[in-house]
Amino acid sequence: MKRTSRLRRGRIGIVVVLAMMLGTLAPALTAGDPAVAAAPDGYMVYPSSGNIQSKVGDGCRGNYRAHDGIDISGNGGTPILAAYDGVVRTRTYNGGYGNYTDIEHPGGYVTRYAHMAGTPWYAPGTKVLRGQQIGVVGNTGNSAAYHLHFEVWLNGRVWSGINDGFTCLSNVTRGGTIPLFIPGLGTGAGMVASADYTGDGNADVLVVAGNGDLRIRTGNGQGVFAPATTALGLWGGTRRHVTHGDFNGDNKADVLAARVDGTLEFFAGNGAGGFAVGKAIGNGWYGLLHVVSGADFTGDGKQDVIGVSASGVMTLYEGNGSGGFTGRTTLIGSGWQGFQYIVAGDFDNDGRGDLMAASDTGSLYFYRGVNNGFQNARLVGEGWLEFTGMSGGVDYNGDRRADLVGRTAAGQLYLYTGLGDGTFGAKNLVGSDWSSYLTFE
Repeated sequence: MKRTSRLRRGRIGIVVVLAMMLGTLAPALTAGDPAVAAAPDGYMVYPSSGNIQSKVGDGCRGNYRAHDGIDISGNGGTPILAAYDGVVRTRTYNGGYGNYTDIEHPGGYVTRYAHMAGTPWYAPGTKVLRGQQIGVVGNTGNSAAYHLHFEVWLNGRVWSGINDGFTCLSNVTRGGTIPLFIPGLGTGAGMVASADYTGDGNADVLVVAGNGDLRIRTGNGQGVFAPATTALGLWGGTRRHVTHGDFNGDNKADVLAARVDGTLEFFAGNGAGGFAVGKAIGNGWYGLLHVVSGADFTGDGKQDVIGVSASGVMTLYEGNGSGGFTGRTTLIGSGWQGFQYIVAGDFDNDGRGDLMAASDTGSLYFYRGVNNGFQNARLVGEGWLEFTGMSGGVDYNGDRRADLVGRTAAGQLYLYTGLGDGTFGAKNLVGSDWSSYLTFE
């Protein structure tokens, strides 16, 4: 809920009249703004002009503030723009936000525009464009002065990452590009959507059968998986470190695998349950202890790959967004040889890739991602020694949060529902016929 802002007080009657008049005008595009036209995919624009008075959890004066958005002070009656292309989801009023509207965008993002002068211009279901005017600045609801309260949500939770695009007490101009690439926004390829091999919007699971066939078990979006169908034929004994991801940025899940001669192969998914012929993109990968992918660890919106050597050294390999690597690597650190399983994904919904790592003592640790690295480990579970396989980092049950799956020696597959904060709910049995698979991902 929006809290009272520290903005200048007082109301100017003529501005109130102007605001209400503008609030009832017919909607129109804010055409001719070169900053709006120049903004590349994955970047929002400033929704209004003014001074940044508060950010998420930050009062902009060296103090914490329980606050969910960006406060942009400004003159009443001035335009409010859509920060990005999307569809209007909500147009309403309440005592906190006043007149406000929500716009849904690709990648699980929603923007909120609050304290508007009058009823927001567009009804739910209306498509709007980045830079299109959607209303005017007001002072409605729980507000001390004219300003826009701007929020960004990701997968149902306030996204504090938007703070990185704003500087406290600085002035911004509506339509200008916010200097922050927002992962998944440009293409709609969210951090939890890289294991859909069939194009139905639901995450699937790859399995390697006992005879070496690479197969797909399609998900229904409710944590249930269909019987396996063959995808790439005989792989027995020829490849390991099979992992998923959208490695070429086309919104279709791909496969990475290390061949027995050390070559890392990229198999581009066609979105219909099939794959292109493998392409060699690296050497020396077969002997690694772990290879994980399916997340953006550098903040550039392109998925990367992490490898752990037999001695426990972790290295980040930067993806180029077209099925290969840029050639840039980052040494993350040593000591990673003590983990049985490592899974990548955005487990806390902040737009950055994280790691879940199960130790050889059965402890599960969450490593929150920061650009090109991770914060210190946080213990989030015990008892993971019972599993003979582990995967995830994608949304299996349709709640837009990254989950985990674990397989027992008896072939039972359990789903751990992600809560969006790096922790999980209770495990749920989703299958008992998984024992024959050499691996799954």
